[in-house]
Amino acid sequence: MKSIIDKPLVSIITPVLNGIKYLEECIQSVLNQSYPYIEHIFIDGGSTDGTLDLLTSYKTRYPDRIRFISEPDKDAGDAWNKGLRMAKGEILGWLGSDDIYEADAIQTVVEFFRANPDAYFVFGGCNYINERGEVIKKVLTKDFDLEEAINDACYIPCPSAFYKREVIEKVGFKDTGELDSELEYWIRIGKVFQIHRIEKLLSNFRVHKDKAREHKDLYNFAHTSFIIGKRHGASIFSPCGRRYFLAMATRPLHPILDPIYHFIWSGNADRCYFLVMVTRPLHPILVSIYHFIVGNKRLGKK
Repeated sequence: MKSIIDKPLVSIITPVLNGIKYLEECIQSVLNQSYPYIEHIFIDGGSTDGTLDLLTSYKTRYPDRIRFISEPDKDAGDAWNKGLRMAKGEILGWLGSDDIYEADAIQTVVEFFRANPDAYFVFGGCNYINERGEVIKKVLTKDFDLEEAINDACYIPCPSAFYKREVIEKVGFKDTGELDSELEYWIRIGKVFQIHRIEKLLSNFRVHKDKAREHKDLYNFAHTSFIIGKRHGASIFSPCGRRYFLAMATRPLHPILDPIYHFIWSGNADRCYFLVMVTRPLHPILVSIYHFIVGNKRLGKK
């Protein structure tokens, strides 16, 4: 067990590519943190939209707090790993170039690690926000369960996750390629370290059409989670396995289902309630499909 120093440096890593639209808001959310000992590292993939000019301007004004490199990346995991190698901090975190922190997020994390010297990983709450910065809904979070993460789902919002340098030293870097996924990394970490959760809201994850559809179509989600689960011991009969085979069987319907999935995922509570009401005659069928996918687990179980 290693105690954290009184004023640890916190390294925040932000991969970016042509992210000028929201980048300054992201930068300001880190600079305006109540905790001052933070370095913000940007891994630029070769932007051409003014991103580099903005980063250069901020680096000139805050040379001890802003660092960046610009070069092609293999994928997001490759960019993340570059940032981890550059980081000097004792505590590490990741923030998307269009995402923002709550003003006291880093202070909350530092105080948690001070109070819990045997802890190495913690995550907190997160909101979904729209393109205007308005809160859509809260991200579902729950205590980390390794078996559940492997076989079904994981509820760690990436911008609200923080960990000590010892995690990288023991677990290694993030995988790239097909297994470039936070889920796979959290599972690897969860096999070695206890993952703690706090109730405090720490970050805001921005949802917009391109981002949502890139990451949230049914087949890709089901395929990735099954491949990762299988790598770590999940069976074909696990919830992630059944979800994958159901996604394969219904793939011809995905041009219809994907927009509905996106509609639910990126919508607010009123939108979801409306969809529930108009599909009410189908609920017996939908509930049967749900239980086929997740087994006997109750809906909404915490």
